[in-house]
Amino acid sequence: MSTDPTSSGSTGFFERYFAALDGPDPHSSLELVADDVEFSIQWARGTDRTSRQLVGGRAELRAFIDAGDMSGWAHHVLSSGSTGDVEFALGETRYDSGERIGTFLAVAQLDGAGRMVRYMVARSPAIAFEPARVDAG
Repeated sequence: MSTDPTSSGSTGFFERYFAALDGPDPHSSLELVADDVEFSIQWARGTDRTSRQLVGGRAELRAFIDAGDMSGWAHHVLSSGSTGDVEFALGETRYDSGERIGTFLAVAQLDGAGRMVRYMVARSPAIAFEPARVDAG
């Protein structure tokens, strides 16, 4: 799991969320999720046009964690940012070897306690983003 800081130098929501989700106790990620969360996960396994949508609330998110095989891979946030109570992250899922599995784009709306109340993420192996270039000029 990447803990790359956001451009402001602080660790963003998704860096914390994915660190918990990819850690030894994936259910600890639910501490960052509000009781009334609503989510949509768009999941594509291949490069064809087929994808699957998972939707629900906290119970369904817990069931998604329960069903997942979390060994041998992790989320890596490449870029993240926020505006108001909304956080964004562009990242990759990678095997422990470093091989990219897929690219994801995630967005969350946070409540006053910093917990996720709305969550939408799309993941596909069909596209990869080049690392951000820094202009030293």
